Amino acid sequence: MVTVGSEQQAADGIPFGRGGHWWESRLREEFIPLDVQVSRSDLRGGFTASVGRRSLDDFGLVDLSCDPCSGKRTATQVSDATKDWVVLIAIRSGREALTRAGETILVGAGDVVLWDTRNEAEFEVLEAIRSINLLIPRSALAEVSGRAWPAFGGALNRDSPSVRLLVSYLSMLDDTLAELPESAISAARNATLELFDGAVSQTIGTGDAVGSVALRLSIDAWIDGHLSDPSLSLTAVAAAHAVSARTVQRVFGRTGETFNGTVRARRLARAREELRRTNGSITSIATRWCFSDASHFSRLFKERFGTSPAAFRSRNMQS
Repeated sequence: MVTVGSEQQAADGIPFGRGGHWWESRLREEFIPLDVQVSRSDLRGGFTASVGRRSLDDFGLVDLSCDPCSGKRTATQVSDATKDWVVLIAIRSGREALTRAGETILVGAGDVVLWDTRNEAEFEVLEAIRSINLLIPRSALAEVSGRAWPAFGGALNRDSPSVRLLVSYLSMLDDTLAELPESAISAARNATLELFDGAVSQTIGTGDAVGSVALRLSIDAWIDGHLSDPSLSLTAVAAAHAVSARTVQRVFGRTGETFNGTVRARRLARAREELRRTNGSITSIATRWCFSDASHFSRLFKERFGTSPAAFRSRNMQS
């Protein structure tokens, strides 16, 4: 934790009076790029803030605390982003005003909020706040079947049992993540995704018509049953559901996804589990999940998970 006072100097010579710029830099490194303003009155009293991020494979778990300040996620930051995140914010203490699409909500201790970084947003910390934040790559949501994911934003039902379970799990994970062996990280990540799926599905709607939701659920189940089939295709799915290929594309398009992207994400997730649990060769696993060859599989795996299949296996292979 660092206290920023108007008369102090940072170790690198940058005046701490420019607290907003210092905090922007820390948030960009450890959380999400944001524009931040710290008022003169806040600086005179000393501005205290801290942020720390730990990795859960491709997920991030971020502890964040700061004194009153304000800021926003700008259109430029959205367009310049190289990765889209869905962020779950669990407020532990303090109060904050969050604005998205012209709607402002006030949140405090015990509240849970979702934010999609593809959307612009504004915030104002009203009382010194502390939160735990789960960062999930939006592409990872394609691994969870049976869900037509919406564009995220807004508060979850803090009294929902599934939301309370997720928050409790994140708190426990926050306390124990540093002690987990490498072989347990992948399992913890997958459990987090399943709990997130359960919490979100019970508290927000998709905005789709009931018929479209039912069709997406059916398509998702059919895809999961045919992931190892090389003939799995858009036209095959459309024929199996007696709809046009355009209809299938439209169902996926409503949530900002594509059919091919969803199939690829789920095949990579299955291959990842097989790498973790079995001794099968990388080539055989690539073939089983319908990748053209081992090098193609390795390239897509590294793009998706940030590490090669061989490195992932050596780190996560169960004894």
